[in-house]
Order: sequence, then structure tokens, then C-alpha cells
Amino acid sequence: MVVRWRPAQPPRAQAVFFPAFGDEMNQTRRMVKLAAEALAARGIECVVFDPHGTGDSSAGFEDTTVARWLADCRAIVARVQADSAEQGGRSGGGGLSARLPLLLVGCRLGVALAVETSRELSEPAAVLIGWAPLLQGKQQLSGMLRADKVSRMQKSAVAPEPKALWAAGECAWLGGYPVSAVLAEQLEALDATAVPKTERTTLIDVRVPVGDEPMTPTEPLRKRGESWASQGVPTEVQAVPGAGFWNVADLVDVPELVEATVTAAERALEAAK
Repeated sequence: MVVRWRPAQPPRAQAVFFPAFGDEMNQTRRMVKLAAEALAARGIECVVFDPHGTGDSSAGFEDTTVARWLADCRAIVARVQADSAEQGGRSGGGGLSARLPLLLVGCRLGVALAVETSRELSEPAAVLIGWAPLLQGKQQLSGMLRADKVSRMQKSAVAPEPKALWAAGECAWLGGYPVSAVLAEQLEALDATAVPKTERTTLIDVRVPVGDEPMTPTEPLRKRGESWASQGVPTEVQAVPGAGFWNVADLVDVPELVEATVTAAERALEAAK
């Protein structure tokens, strides 16, 4: 499924949103919608999609893989860029120079997908904006395995461990989703810590305020930003106050995150002029 938010006037840029993993995708849909609406109001066309086996996709989650997700990501970006070139041609431009600036917006594991997708671009994206980034698939997988272990310890009945199920060729239900051995293996191998192919990057941490302590990003995220900046991609790392909207029982809005996303987009477009 692909959903677009189109500006009232011809767009001045295009943004592709890369979704979070599993139930986090469902929990983050409202925040994605709010950000897409805010960007569209500023002339930026936004595209949101469900990769193979997720959301409203017709495929089953048990059949999905990271490789297929990345193929879907590349296909969506290619379609968006083709639309961009077509719009430029109609307005009297033409060729690659007529393409609108491309913005990549990722949430959680979607940031890793965005980084990996950027490396296949013929030209750097204008900006990568990452929400609460998970740049390694093993971070997502280990979190699900920890939660599963706690759940099994709390049950009186003995349940097989995920690794035993994978060895038997079966899926393990983690976080409410059937995770295959292939998906687990590819999540473990997914590493998007290398510098993305973008003109600039903004990484945004979301943290619950503690008293009067200043809002600062986590040390690992700050160091990642420093690493990317040292390799030639200007990277801003910041933190905004808010609950972890991707993993809470009730839907939570983080307006500061929407504001930070719009600001990062505007700065990137100004720099691209």
C-alpha cells in the first residue's frame, strides 16, 4: 500500500517515509501522518508505504525478509524519482536536473532501511531524517528475544525457544508477529552504521524529560553523528521531549518531533538552493 500527501501547489520536494518494524509500525502511523501533513503544508509531497508482508500488504509477515523490504524501498524511491522527473519535464525542465529534492524520513528500524536505500541512489538525497534510530537489525531482534524470554518465564506451560523453532524450520512468534529463521538471520546481519549517501543528516532522539536535566541525545547516537560528520556528511544530532510513541499502550503525540522534522527539511532545502 502507498499513501501520498500532496501539497495544494506543485511540490518543491518529495519525502519518502520508511516505516518501523512490526507493531512499532502500527504505533507510529499517527506520528507519520502528522509529520506528512506538516511537510505537505510546506510544499513537500510525502509518500508512505507498507513493505512486503507488513501493514496492508497482501503478503504474509512470515514470508517477508529484509532483502525484500530493501527491494521495496528501492522500488518506491525509484517511482517517486520518476514522478519527480516527469513533473520537471512538464514544467520545462528535463533529465536528472529536473528532479525535485529527495528527503528520506525513517522511524526506528526504518532509519536503517533508509540509510541502506540511500546508497543505491544515483545522486545523494537532500537529507536523511531519523527518528529514534535503530541502525542495526540485531538491536530490534535482541529486544524482541528479551521480551519473549520474559513472557515465557511468566507462563506456567513450557514454550519452545525461538532458536529451537527456527532450527526446526518454523516461525517464532515475537511481538505478535511470525518471524522466520531467514528474517531473523537477515535482521542480525543488517548493519546501517556506515555513512549514508545524503547531503546532510538529522538524527532525532525522543526522550522523556527528567526533572530539570537538559534534553540531550544518547551517547551512542551522538558518536554516530560525529562519525558521519567526519566522513563528509554534515550530521545534526538532537533530542526532543516525549514518550516512546512506538512502544506505548496508548497513542502518543510528540509535536516537538514534527517540528524538528519540518525544521530539518527546511534547512536541507535551503542548503540545496
